[in-house]
Amino acid sequence: MSTIKLRRSGVAGKTPTIAQLDLGEIALNTYDGRLYIKKDVGGTQSIVTFSGSPASESTVYLFTATGDNLTVDFVLPTIPVSEQNVFAYLNGVLQHTSEFSLINGNTLRFTSAPLSADDIEIRVVATEASSIVVRDYQQYVYSGLSAATQVTGADDNSLTLAYDIGKVEVYANGVRLVDGSDYAATNGTSIVFQGSQTITGTVEVVSLSRASFADHDSLKPVSTSFTATTANQVADTFPAQSYRTAKYLVQMTSGSNFHATEVLLIHDGTTVYMTEFGTIFSNASLGTIDGDINSGSVRLLVTPANANTTIKIQRLTVGV
Repeated sequence: MSTIKLRRSGVAGKTPTIAQLDLGEIALNTYDGRLYIKKDVGGTQSIVTFSGSPASESTVYLFTATGDNLTVDFVLPTIPVSEQNVFAYLNGVLQHTSEFSLINGNTLRFTSAPLSADDIEIRVVATEASSIVVRDYQQYVYSGLSAATQVTGADDNSLTLAYDIGKVEVYANGVRLVDGSDYAATNGTSIVFQGSQTITGTVEVVSLSRASFADHDSLKPVSTSFTATTANQVADTFPAQSYRTAKYLVQMTSGSNFHATEVLLIHDGTTVYMTEFGTIFSNASLGTIDGDINSGSVRLLVTPANANTTIKIQRLTVGV
């Protein structure tokens, strides 16, 4: 059996040179996830790089309420990118964006209060790029074997064998072995040769990459500005059904005065319990912080001490 391998490197940022590639040959950087070819235009040669774009995903947040002929402000479960990402319906009829506006980041304000018993449904579409995190790519070489029934532990380069189950390739003296028939790789730390088969010579184990998607909503920056000192203004929200615990790093700025604090909160679906710690400020306190649950959303509330206060937040949340 013959195995064809591309020219490859597992070193971050390493790219092939013109001299290293022939025309029509492909090189692969398994750490960066990039392909390289050489092109020739009128005798001028260069290296061309191909890399995949980050995947994107969309999340739709649903908010429902009933009109009372008075209320115009409704707190949404997330902060929309813009009004174009918000779809508001009254009794099933889509409202034009001129019929509402966004204030304080995540509050939708209708130009006229929905009538009593009006059915309100608001959908917020959040589209985010998903970061792909590549865990590893590693080769393990065991040479000088004599009738070996398995390979495990440290290899010739003192690297300890570790792999993701289902993400491994095994070669014996350059010949690729078949998973399940020739070997078993079921525990992430050893390769066991099947039946009475033993290997004499060299075994190469290739641990392949594994990709995962980052949850952007669980680690999120928020910025908003308050123009008045109204009590309990909404600085941030997150869906109670998705996250149980949140930790906030809060920064308040008013003119040349600064205030920083940390907040840890948890909820039981009805009540928010929180503690504040590590509070410092340059001159005087710029506000107080509280929390509650409203329409299925956990809200971080701020009462500014001064008008024209800017709030910047880094929020870390833990799922239910």
